[in-house]
Amino acid sequence: MFANIIAVAAFGALAAIASPTPEKRGEYHTVTLINNCGVGTAAFEVAGGKMYYGTTTLDGPVEGGLAWITGAYGCGDANGLNCGDVEFTLVNPTSSNGYAQTAADYSLQQNSGQTHSYKYPMDFRFDGCNPTPYTPGECTGPTQSDCPGAFVGTDATDGTVFQCSNDNVGITITFC
Repeated sequence: MFANIIAVAAFGALAAIASPTPEKRGEYHTVTLINNCGVGTAAFEVAGGKMYYGTTTLDGPVEGGLAWITGAYGCGDANGLNCGDVEFTLVNPTSSNGYAQTAADYSLQQNSGQTHSYKYPMDFRFDGCNPTPYTPGECTGPTQSDCPGAFVGTDATDGTVFQCSNDNVGITITFC
């Protein structure tokens, strides 16, 4: 009986080590994609070209993310070309990767062969930010008055980057 108790305790300890709780896990970020458009697939790409679909939790910083609807509206399969996208970086402020904090924006830019045009409503919110959830508002059209802080036209400095400086912040992006 005593040997069984020891074995169960040892197994429980190993399980706790193998499956760390979020508090012991280190840096991680969850990207949640919601596609209410009825067509296409919500996707995001990170620096280096790795593609993800649906909700994904990534360990470590998420740098240079782009999210859009692929397979519909004439959107490109890489970088969301021809369609609007949400650009984001999710990083803990204590990371040593050179980024200061989590940030996101709407991109409808038309420059250097990177054409992004409004094709569908978009909305994003930071999860785990104060106030929670933190959102700039829905993008419902091709102008900054319709799409809060969007980068539009050819000026790479005409938009607003929304920021958060909490650890392990996630982002929820909804299309349509």
